[in-house]
Amino acid sequence: MIQKSIRLFRLWGIPVELNLSWLFVLTLITWTFATRCYIPEIYPGRFLSYENWAVGFLTALLLFVSILLHEFSHALVASRNGLPIRKITLFMFGGVAHMEREVDNPTLELRMAAAGPLMTLLLAVLFHTVSFLSREMFYVSILFESLSRINVGVLIFNMVPGFPLDGGRILRAAIWRRTGNLQYATRIASRIGSGFAIVLIVMGFFLFIIYGQSISGLWLIFIGFFLKQAARSGYLMVAFKETLGHLHVSDIMRTGVVTTESSTSLRTLVDDYFLKYHFGSFPVMKDGEYVGIVTLKDVKRVEQDHWEKAAVEDVMDRSMAGLHLLPSDPAEKLFNLIVGMGIARVPVVDYSGNIIGIVTRRDLMEAIKVTTSIGQ
Repeated sequence: MIQKSIRLFRLWGIPVELNLSWLFVLTLITWTFATRCYIPEIYPGRFLSYENWAVGFLTALLLFVSILLHEFSHALVASRNGLPIRKITLFMFGGVAHMEREVDNPTLELRMAAAGPLMTLLLAVLFHTVSFLSREMFYVSILFESLSRINVGVLIFNMVPGFPLDGGRILRAAIWRRTGNLQYATRIASRIGSGFAIVLIVMGFFLFIIYGQSISGLWLIFIGFFLKQAARSGYLMVAFKETLGHLHVSDIMRTGVVTTESSTSLRTLVDDYFLKYHFGSFPVMKDGEYVGIVTLKDVKRVEQDHWEKAAVEDVMDRSMAGLHLLPSDPAEKLFNLIVGMGIARVPVVDYSGNIIGIVTRRDLMEAIKVTTSIGQ
């Protein structure tokens, strides 16, 4: 999955980001609708070539809006039940509402999961109604009828009872509520999701190779691989969190942290820190306060001829200053930062704000490995 995302806007206070993989989807959907695969096939001779592309592009954009509203419905239910949403990110085949903490209630999980399909159903009805009312305006009617059909397809697909689809989340919530075991419920829903993904992949290859339907086949293959990876990742995240459930950050962190001052020159940083300690990044201090992280990648953005004059504070990542933990924090919180947000190194501070330790991705993985091997 492409990691780079761009911030688009805020919707009711929630930041909305677009993963760059969506550019691929935008292109593929536009091309699919504009060629013989959809519009020219269903309405032969009714559109000129540029009209096919225009309708295809508008369809892709409004599908983007549909998915955004689908994800926002999840976020709205979460926020109204005390789960703050950090942001919504739209990916290649859907979206994710990033929560400050995980759902700890199967009833709330059920409500959140059901909100998305209900929104999609509402959109399908709305688009069909608009298409019917605008039937005198042929282009508009066709556009919204296509969107209605797409949302019906998305609804049916999304209700398959396999994780991470909404149907799978509903199934997981039901099993979780019945058994009280989130890991068991996730394992069942993830296995169904993986099985469904394999079926899609096989069907995709079958259509591609046997029937020569390259577009339909590729779509199924892409979606199948995406779902299989997501199902496996979803289960592993729950399993890892359960494994780390009894640990705190203090059990995993390493002490003796090497920090650097914000006024340190980049030449000194390279010679006395990166080359000496072989770490990929260092916490930055200013007047005894943690103010950010500097990485070798940050340094390499500056020409070597300027390393003598440039200081750490000129290139460091200040946004990382707010991402730190207390030694008493549960290890699950650490897991969310390193695995969920992709942060490589997380500083640990005391109640006075002094850095007393640090945890890397490797430290976390070693803790999971050891804890799993001894059966705790």
